[in-house]
Amino acid sequence: MLVNVTIKEGDLVVVWIDPKRVYLVRLERGRRLDTDKGFILFDDIIGKEYGVSIKLIKGNAYIMYPTIDYIYNGLHRPSQVLYPKDIGYMIFKSGIKPGDVVVEAGTGSGFLTIILSNFLGENGRVITYDLREDMQERARKNLETLGLSKRVTFKIGDVRNRIDETGVDSIFLDMPDPWLATANAYEALKPSGSLIVFVPTVNQVEKAFTSLRKNGFVDVEAVELLVREYQIKDGATRPKSIGVMHTGYIISGRKSIKGSSEIVE
Repeated sequence: MLVNVTIKEGDLVVVWIDPKRVYLVRLERGRRLDTDKGFILFDDIIGKEYGVSIKLIKGNAYIMYPTIDYIYNGLHRPSQVLYPKDIGYMIFKSGIKPGDVVVEAGTGSGFLTIILSNFLGENGRVITYDLREDMQERARKNLETLGLSKRVTFKIGDVRNRIDETGVDSIFLDMPDPWLATANAYEALKPSGSLIVFVPTVNQVEKAFTSLRKNGFVDVEAVELLVREYQIKDGATRPKSIGVMHTGYIISGRKSIKGSSEIVE
């Protein structure tokens, strides 16, 4: 719950301008934000309350608290990131909770890392692997901007060869060939821990799904999520003609104990 509703110098805020322009800025006196709708003096924001409207040359800007939904649109991201509809379901299927330890590969721009670290809370931990140091540096800066970097351990490494951790609660794989990391993921997870995989093509789904089943995972499931936004007009409400439909497939499974006997009542 947001207790302090007064905007202070040094705060990270979201500037929202219709239609759906989102800017993530840290307030410093004497500075300003320039947009195609006009400019905003930071001095005019400091001391106001969140939700305040600021008049621009063309329209209005609204100053919002930097919640995850706005952060998605406001962060610098040089690589494609997972969509919120997919991330929400991935977290749901993983069964993770605040305080858990999660391994992620690869880091990319760090948006999934941000969501996981925010969800796991101050006592949770995200260990994120990537092959590229430049991508992790961008992700590290994004996490530092949001004050979440202390919850994350960055590692340059290939999870297809090795995962250092053991007994982790869940593993998230967003990589081209996750089936090559399935065996290592099994060894790193605690019993009944979850493996969550995201891939964009059907061929990858087949390979990943089969790999999970062969490597000791049960309750294996593959799904695709579709979201349609609606255009709302009096007497003419309908789905928008343009939107994001296919983004990828989510495969999930749970670690079983290999060779365990079936329980008979």
